[in-house]
Amino acid sequence: MYKFEVRQIEGWNTPDGWYWNNSFYIGSFTTKSESTEGQKQSFTRFLRKNGITFKLNRTLIEDNIDYFEIIDRKTKEPLFAAIYREQ
Repeated sequence: MYKFEVRQIEGWNTPDGWYWNNSFYIGSFTTKSESTEGQKQSFTRFLRKNGITFKLNRTLIEDNIDYFEIIDRKTKEPLFAAIYREQ
């Protein structure tokens, strides 16, 4: 089982790019999937169950090894993150 903590991100835009200014705990989910794609699907499913949806082709999910990050496709602003937590 893989456990993830989900956070909403308040980003800070600098000339060097976006940084996390603050984040807010939303909840957590677990998944049995070992694949990156399966974990991404579990992340988006968790958000949908909590009423968070995005317009089609408006966001990307980036894999940053220890966490997944949903970013705005145009501005690259970080919106949500699923951070891996060991069980």
